[in-house]
Amino acid sequence: MRRPNRGRPRARPLARIGGALVLCLVMTASATIVVSHARGPHLSVLCSSIEDLCQEWGRVFRERTGITATITRRSAGEALTLISQSDNQFDLWMGGPAEMYVLGAERGLFLDHVPAGAEHVPDGRKDPDGAWTGIYQGVLGFCSNSEVLARAGLDAPRRWDDLLDPRLRGLVSVPNPNLSGTGYTMVETQVARLGSDAAMDWLSRLDVNVLQYTSSGLAPSGVVARGEVAVAVTFTQHCAKQIDQGHDELTITYPDDGTGHEIGAIAVLAGTDQPAAAQRFEGFMLSADGQSLGGETGSSQLPARDDLGHDERLALPSGTSLVELPLAEAAARQRELIGLFDERVLS
Repeated sequence: MRRPNRGRPRARPLARIGGALVLCLVMTASATIVVSHARGPHLSVLCSSIEDLCQEWGRVFRERTGITATITRRSAGEALTLISQSDNQFDLWMGGPAEMYVLGAERGLFLDHVPAGAEHVPDGRKDPDGAWTGIYQGVLGFCSNSEVLARAGLDAPRRWDDLLDPRLRGLVSVPNPNLSGTGYTMVETQVARLGSDAAMDWLSRLDVNVLQYTSSGLAPSGVVARGEVAVAVTFTQHCAKQIDQGHDELTITYPDDGTGHEIGAIAVLAGTDQPAAAQRFEGFMLSADGQSLGGETGSSQLPARDDLGHDERLALPSGTSLVELPLAEAAARQRELIGLFDERVLS
């Protein structure tokens, strides 16, 4: 009688099963890739502007081109940290002050190219090598709640020093410069007005009146709209949005002694695997349609292009000047000035 084989009689069947499984997985993966390509490119976009406007940009771009853009909202400071990580999955970054984009360009994070429509943007609002391009502007101002001010016996502020009034103790909201590009614009504006040392002294005096330092530049307008403070320091498009949503008690004013402003930018990330689609998105944002979407969604912004109309509430009033550091200097000194702010104001 033949003795049963006690070797490895099942090895070949198992090998066949394993081989079939691998083949099946390969075919499935290949099919997935084919389906993915058939659906067209998909963009992942980081946005540091107003949330509903960010989403509207993505929605309209998809309608016009068929290209899906998934939008993720982060403050400018958070966004720069995210895209500085080697494993980030984003294709573009848009919104937030250009100082942050200057830092990103220095780190080699962006794909240099001149997008369609860039010829309509003045030289001071774009990188000369095409690393980033301005898509909107914002002016730093005061968003005041007239009801809260009346209870404190105050009028809307007209100068920076008006924020130091003792009656505003705990009634001012400003963004944190460690987390917010708007917050850093406020710091650099004071440095441009007063010099570094005097600016930190002034910010220390303001700190007494600050209820909270918010994590984004948009948040102070919400704090003042809820009546938690009397005055918010913010880019005034955020205040205009609250007014348009029914907060008639809010008013926009600008400091007579000069203020800062932002150039909200856009850049294609160097690590994108969809450069053509990303550049197409950039071109859309610089088109007249892309620049005008803010007004259509109740989130007006000043366009970066000078040849387009704008909301007069957001423009710098005559007699008020911009007082700010040169863009390259503001970017180069960011770490220094935020360090001084942390040491002399927050500590």
